[in-house]
This record gives sequence, C-alpha cells and structure tokens, in this order.
Amino acid sequence: MGFFTTVETASVSEAELLKSLQAGYQTDSAQMVGGRTLIPEDIEGTMVNAMREQKEDCKFVNSVKKKSVNSTIHEYNRRTGVGNYKYLTTEEGGGSETSDQELERKTVKIKYLQDRRAVTDQMALVDGFEDAYTSEKIAGTLNVLKAAEYFCFHGDETVVPTQFDGVLRQIEKSKNANIYDVRGKSIATVGERIITDPVGMIFEAGGDANKLFFPPILAQDIQDLIRDRIRFGTSGSGAMNLVVDQYPTPYGSTIYFGQEAGADKFFHVKGLVTADGSPLKRPKAPTEVTTTSAADGKSKFAAADAGNYKYTVHSVNKYGISDGKEIDASVAVSAGHKVTLKIKASAENTESGYVICRSAKDGDVVMEMVRIGKDESGTTEFNDFNIELPGTAQMVFLTEKKIQEVINWDQFCPLRSRPLYESNRAEIPFLIQLFAALDVKAPEWCAIAKNIAYRGGLYY
Repeated sequence: MGFFTTVETASVSEAELLKSLQAGYQTDSAQMVGGRTLIPEDIEGTMVNAMREQKEDCKFVNSVKKKSVNSTIHEYNRRTGVGNYKYLTTEEGGGSETSDQELERKTVKIKYLQDRRAVTDQMALVDGFEDAYTSEKIAGTLNVLKAAEYFCFHGDETVVPTQFDGVLRQIEKSKNANIYDVRGKSIATVGERIITDPVGMIFEAGGDANKLFFPPILAQDIQDLIRDRIRFGTSGSGAMNLVVDQYPTPYGSTIYFGQEAGADKFFHVKGLVTADGSPLKRPKAPTEVTTTSAADGKSKFAAADAGNYKYTVHSVNKYGISDGKEIDASVAVSAGHKVTLKIKASAENTESGYVICRSAKDGDVVMEMVRIGKDESGTTEFNDFNIELPGTAQMVFLTEKKIQEVINWDQFCPLRSRPLYESNRAEIPFLIQLFAALDVKAPEWCAIAKNIAYRGGLYY
C-alpha cells in the first residue's frame, strides 16, 4: 500500500496551488499565497497622485510676484512718508518750512529650503511604471513647494531661525500693524465687519485690499456670511451663483477669495499639537514649566474670563516638535491678572523655541495659543495677558494691485535639482533646493483678523 503525501512546491501546498488557478480578485501580487492566477494583469502605467495637497494648492507662492536677487541678504529703501501736507500754505511772497521724506532701510535674509532624495541603483534599473529618478525628483519638488507655501503663512525666524517670516509674522512685526481682534467670536456673530473693518484699516493706511486668505475650516462660514448679504437676480447666470468668490466693500475695493486666494490648505488654525517631525532630531520636551499669576494693567483677562486654565508647552526646532510638558495643576486666574510661564530648556538644549498651548476657561482640552523663541539663558519667560486666544483661527487681507508690488518672493536660487557625491552606498543621491524669502514690502497695506472661533476650536 502506497503512502500519499502532499506535494510542496516552493513551500506552497498542492491545494493552494490549485486554488491560485482560479481567477478571483487577487488584486495585490505582493500578498499572493500560492502564486498568481494564470490570467494577464491589467496594470495602468501612470502614477496617480492622491496626496492631500497638490502643486495647484500652493496659491500664495504661485500668485506672488517673483523677484531675482543676487545676494543672501537683500536690501532696499522704503519711503513711508513725504512730509505733512496739512500745513503747506503761505502768504504772498512768503517762505516755507523744509519738508523731509521718511525713509526706512529694509533687510531681507534669504532662507534655504532643501529636501534630500535618493534612488538605489537597483530601482534605477527596474523597468517600472515610471522612471524612478524622475519620480523621486517630482516628489521632492512637490515637497519643497508645499514647504514654501506653509512658511509663507506660518514661518517665524524668531522661533526657528532657518525659517523666513511669513506674511502673518511680518504684519505683526510692522510699526503700525493692522490687527482686527474678534476675541473668540465666530464669523456669523461678528458679521460683515470681519471683512469691512480690516479693509478699512488698510484703506486709512493708504492701501486697497483686494485679496483674502483663510484656513479651509472658515470657508463655509465666509460663504454663509456673504450669500446672506448679496442679492441675486431670478434669471440669468447670476441666479446660479451659489458660491461667491468676491465681496465689494464700502472703500471702493473688491475682496477676492476665489481660485487664487481664499481657502488655503497650508493656512492652518491654532489646534491640537502633538509630537511631529524627525523622532531622532526633534527636541525633547522642556525640563520644567512653572507658573505664577499676578495683576497687570496689560491684562485682557476680563471678569467673564476669570477661572482655571491648563497649560502645556512643546519644544520646537527645525526638525520637529516635541511631546508636551504639562503644568501639574490648573492655574487660577482672576480678572486683570496675567499668567507668567517660566520654561526651563530640555536637557539636550536643542530647541530653538516653544509652542505654548492653553485651555479655554475651566476646560480640559489644550490647543495652540502662541509660538515664542527660546531665551539663550536657558530659561524662557512668557506672560499670558489673554491677548492671543488658543484654538482660534486667523484671516489675512492683502493689497496686491499697486503700481509697485506690495509682496515679493525674493528668489536667490530658483527651484533646482543638485546632485550629491556618491558615497559607499549603491544609490544616486540629490537635493531639491529653493533659496528664497517672502518680502512684504508694505505690511501696513495688509491686515490680520485674529482670534476667530471655528468649528472644533475652543470658542465655537
């Protein structure tokens, strides 16, 4: 009597091998058990980009005027005044006082964006769906463009010195910053003044705002606000305009927030903060954070704000954000008081700044409130006057249509691919580089609306 044994073929049983001859829906050859079915594969030869952000989403970088510069420090003069026009009359044959113009020297530091990429020799030889080197170069290009767009809004060289200041920071740093503070109210509550008041500030400073950028979470709030105030005809194409992309203001300018402005995927709200970036190179959390509360005339903690607040502090550097260091207990704050945080640097001391998160009154959830640079002494002090509200959003208004550009993209080195020296690894390494900086030449012709409540935030 013979003995029957199961045939094994390359560690695959006979039953599994027979099963593999059925057509079925074996969609991923990497997961096949028992081999592939004996049917031809229908494989598309193109790469489908299914990323969250595309090149077309970089609205700010794509629309701003590019200016070639020839040095890592770009300098120019700004004329901010020509004299006092109110007192220029004189009597017949009389003299006049000498008028002087006001000039400022502006310096822009070029910053360097670059992404290292590499393709192994084996991958370069594979007859794949697309050329491996070209594919990696495209991916690196998209990554650098996304970084440029993000920093155009959120860059802050005080917090991370290798970043350039974004439009928000440049407006905030300006001598007479146009800041419209809604103190935690929603767009629906504030009404059309959320647009007309910042535009009015810009108009009084000599600008004519015509572009509005905001985080995507505010898009529907803006639509609801404006559609309620604009009347459409009952016939013709206007009757079908269910989405509005512009708004005429009382100051003669029209604010556009359509394809080249409006909701920007890289314009983020102040939300939840978690550890992010390179696990090996991002900084550690601060060693210690202590708090005290005392009265201060600058405080914006009103009677309605008196209560208990929780704080968490994250370290940050060019490689990423650390885990948070929580305050042991909630801080009791009275009206007219401030909260002083003393932040002791991490043991490694590799951070360049901090992200300070706070809760709403008597709340448990903490969200980003403000980012600050680190003090070189090792202990950084921050006073919370309740000026910046956590878990809120911002909008930025820009003047673009002037004889001279109000905003430039100062470009020292355009986007390029730079080969790297091949070491003892069988790979082709290269860098995708872009050396540039955003330059808001007239920040007084721009404005910020801040502390806006949004769905999912702390004040909505």
